[in-house]
Amino acid sequence: MLDKLRDEIATLIAKAAGADKQNLLPTIEVSREGFGDLSSKAAFILAKEKKENPAKIAAELVAKLQGKSNSFSKIEAAGPYINFHFSDETYSKILKDVLSGKAKYGSGKKKKKKVLIEFPSVNPNKPWHIGHLRNAILGDSVSRILEFDGNTVEKMDYIDDLGLQVAQSLWGTINLDSKPDGKFDNWLGGQYVEVSKRFEEDPKIAEDVRELLKKMEEGDNEIAEKGRKLAEDCVKAQYQTSFNFGIYHDVLVFESDIMHTVFHEGVDYLKHTDAVVLEKEGKNKGCWVVKLTEDFGFGKLENPDKILIRSDGTAVYTGKDVIFHLWKFGKLKKKFKYQVFIKQPNGVTAYETSGKGKSMSFGSADEAINVIGVEQKYPQKVIGEVFKRLGFDEEAENLKHLSYEHVGLPEAKFSGRKGTWVGYTADNLLEEAQERVVDKIKLDVSASEKKKISLTVGAAAIKFTFLRTNSDKRITFKWEDALNMEGDSGPYIQYAYVRTRGILRKTKEKPAVSSATFAKEEKLLLKKLASFRDVVERASRELAPHHIPQFLLDAAGDFAKFYGACPVIKAEDKKVMKTRLAIVQATGIVLNNGLNLLGIDCPEQM
Repeated sequence: MLDKLRDEIATLIAKAAGADKQNLLPTIEVSREGFGDLSSKAAFILAKEKKENPAKIAAELVAKLQGKSNSFSKIEAAGPYINFHFSDETYSKILKDVLSGKAKYGSGKKKKKKVLIEFPSVNPNKPWHIGHLRNAILGDSVSRILEFDGNTVEKMDYIDDLGLQVAQSLWGTINLDSKPDGKFDNWLGGQYVEVSKRFEEDPKIAEDVRELLKKMEEGDNEIAEKGRKLAEDCVKAQYQTSFNFGIYHDVLVFESDIMHTVFHEGVDYLKHTDAVVLEKEGKNKGCWVVKLTEDFGFGKLENPDKILIRSDGTAVYTGKDVIFHLWKFGKLKKKFKYQVFIKQPNGVTAYETSGKGKSMSFGSADEAINVIGVEQKYPQKVIGEVFKRLGFDEEAENLKHLSYEHVGLPEAKFSGRKGTWVGYTADNLLEEAQERVVDKIKLDVSASEKKKISLTVGAAAIKFTFLRTNSDKRITFKWEDALNMEGDSGPYIQYAYVRTRGILRKTKEKPAVSSATFAKEEKLLLKKLASFRDVVERASRELAPHHIPQFLLDAAGDFAKFYGACPVIKAEDKKVMKTRLAIVQATGIVLNNGLNLLGIDCPEQM
């Protein structure tokens, strides 16, 4: 609706001034409180062309615009600005727009763009700790926002089943007496802590582990099969955590399949370009490197040249990542095969790359987003630089690193190798959330219903806390903030939604837009609901989910003001009552849509 009104304003000013409408559209924005509903600074642009005072031009334009549109009750100049006040007819249209849009209200038009987003890529030998959880929640929310904005989105999980950590865990399952007990990823992570300690202390064990890793990398042998099976079992256990948080994937790409399917083609591809150089002397002799300079963006580096392929033909991590991204953008001829990995609770099958199976249309994206910690900023930038040197400028522009800072609890720091995550896993966090929520439930419902509500509300408390902070800011998670029912929390927004449902259940009357005038609090709330599309578009453009929680807090606050000032069930007449019921219903729609973008479910009661 706001886009239509902006277009109308630009058209009116263009006709009045004899100007280009497209140049005027960027001058129109939502006004500050007390200065109308939409404002235009078109007078600044026109003043440059006519070499006149902007305030004088604004006043002249306002005189020409009077009576030209039923969309605005008042058009006035405030110095060089032109302020437009919505008419009651416009507020009615906004309300009808929300009600007709329903679950699609705020969404964008279908785009001819496929976005591949990779997250959370946790090593397959331990459970998720809360740092991994921030990655997963962030990736899931960005995926939802991009899809709601009209993009085709493919959610990918990269599984490093050829890492040293997996080899250490495999050694442990072969050589230690302990048997799987409880949730597999938790048990395996606990065993890894013990094996890692032995690996550092005993050279013979370290040698054995590296021999296992070599066989895993070679593939097509019993050890490789055991390593793959171990990784798959661990990821399936990790995904039970993922499912409890409502996070799902489309495809898992295993490192072993990258090495055995596209790696050698990628190496040959790079060697026949000018993007990398074969060093013929010095300490990097025999290596293929990217020649970087000090102006690369990281200041003076002792070794600015980045090795991609070692002299023995093996690739460093960044080299493998470059090759993987060549596949992501459809630049390699060889393709993966896929088979079913797991049936997910949302009804979507997650597939995995495999040595057998069938061809599918994964990859070949127009845009690739990697949700990886801020410490990976340098290697991610190297990948983009290599793509530029390969002549893939558009792909380099569309390769996005969505970085995030660490998250922790006031009393804890986390290390996978040292096992300091024990007691602070994502599972532990959710379990504690549920316990705290159950204690707050006053509803007279069954134990199973309380458990269901506690999961929905507990997950909301965690997700909202993680997503309301800009991803580049560190989070210290505090329960008193996450479960604050007075505001600034996921449960607070859920409760605002539940209140809308409760009001609608109290009467047999149906919502209908029939009131001719709107009170100040009604206008404030409707204007907020109208801005939802703007917020979604910004969150999508900036890959920044934190704009959504702030919008929801503002909308819930405006709803509370409306509810306090404008009786709904006890309204003065039936027409007013029905219109206010429509406002309540519209508010519920927008709160629900916004929470869905955060991966948060809306309970009917709490």
